[in-house]
Amino acid sequence: MFKYAARMFCWHTSCLIIYDNIDISKFPKLIAFLKRTGDGYQAKKSKILTKSEIDRFLSSADDNEFLMIKVELILGIAGACRTDELVNLTIDDIQDVGSSLIVKIPNTKTKIPRIFVVTDVGNMLELFRKYLSLRPPHVKHKRLFLYYKAGKCT
Repeated sequence: MFKYAARMFCWHTSCLIIYDNIDISKFPKLIAFLKRTGDGYQAKKSKILTKSEIDRFLSSADDNEFLMIKVELILGIAGACRTDELVNLTIDDIQDVGSSLIVKIPNTKTKIPRIFVVTDVGNMLELFRKYLSLRPPHVKHKRLFLYYKAGKCT
């Protein structure tokens, strides 16, 4: 807990001044304590998939179980998409032009819509089309990603 507090020292200092009108610089022993307890703290790094790991997953993972995750991976990497951009993606945002997909991301964090293209490398388009064909016809909303389990979208 103290290591976390020491790491957030600078952020909390400004917050204490702004919100509580407390100037922590007047407490040198507290500052020294926080700095001392924060020595050796290292932030956890996110694990990053390599290209070979991605290719192996796309080619060898079972479509019955992982088809939606494969499509999310393809679109996420091709368009450098954030999680909320993938969640809000609709079937109207993707245009299949035969040899590639044209994907429009209208609602971005930066408020600037962007477009990217997914070309047919390996069987990426086949995976996308297979996933789209599993979409039940009675679904009332246009979101691309639905609940997927045991080879069925519901």
